[in-house]
Amino acid sequence: MTKEINEENIRVAAYYIWEQAGRPEGKDKECWIRACEQLFAPKKKPVKVAVKKSAKKPAKKSEPIKKVVVAKPVAKPAAKKAAKPAVPKAAPKATEKKSESAPFYGSRK
Repeated sequence: MTKEINEENIRVAAYYIWEQAGRPEGKDKECWIRACEQLFAPKKKPVKVAVKKSAKKPAKKSEPIKKVVVAKPVAKPAAKKAAKPAVPKAAPKATEKKSESAPFYGSRK
């Protein structure tokens, strides 16, 4: 896409250059010349930069990162006490009423 450069395009470019310079008095010709230089300057092609390869091989992307897990020391019991026999709790008697607040599922007889 080639844009045609005419007097109107130069005038607009010179105005913006003059604005960026802080609207200096008596610098209109210099701004006009800079606008012409910018508009008529040949377009530069991007320069390719050669990249040097490093001596080290990069890490493989497929290798997962290994996490090191440090085990916490386990505290040893000071002394073993004689185990007391467990006493089973008595089962509730059949004659006791069940709680009224518990939900009821089924029929009452």
